[in-house]
Amino acid sequence: MSKLNHLFLKLNIKIITIIQISFTTILSIIFQFLIPFSWQPLDRFLYGVKQHGDPGANIVFFTISQWYFSLSIAWLFYRNNPFINNFLIYSIIPLGMIVIYEFFILFLFYDYIHITPVIVDICVIWRKKETLSQKFALYVVPLNIAWLFLVYFLRLAYYNEDLLIFIRNVLIYSVLWISLSFMFKTKKENEKNSYNS
Repeated sequence: MSKLNHLFLKLNIKIITIIQISFTTILSIIFQFLIPFSWQPLDRFLYGVKQHGDPGANIVFFTISQWYFSLSIAWLFYRNNPFINNFLIYSIIPLGMIVIYEFFILFLFYDYIHITPVIVDICVIWRKKETLSQKFALYVVPLNIAWLFLVYFLRLAYYNEDLLIFIRNVLIYSVLWISLSFMFKTKKENEKNSYNS
């Protein structure tokens, strides 16, 4: 066991969560202010080289993809945090769809922003499924929906997309998020449902 994991084991889960979210925030700020916008592979591929603040460019700090990426890096430091795992796992829907589109339509294979969280999600489902619970969907799904609409209407990100297409995409994500949550029913939740039926 690494010294870092040993240190984390001695900490309260709330403290660990604060540390991981703080790291995620700092990394997202770095991508907004220190790392060039051209390091966003999908944007560069679709729209060419742009700078932060150019007309039509997403404000990186407000994109859900950036936060999922940063959180997936924070996950590497401590992998048993149910709060982080249950938020991160829902990125597999939108980012997985983007990665499939990139691989099979655009032939873009190096978009680390979208690929990294998908790989982490697969690891969470494969190795850390016991940390996942359907009850977190009650918080994560509405948060994701509110986030997407808020940044769209405030013109912080995604606003180049047609409104109807944007709404359609969010509806698809929502249905798939809710469907995904049923993979994470705990034994206790299953027993309660079978008792009530």
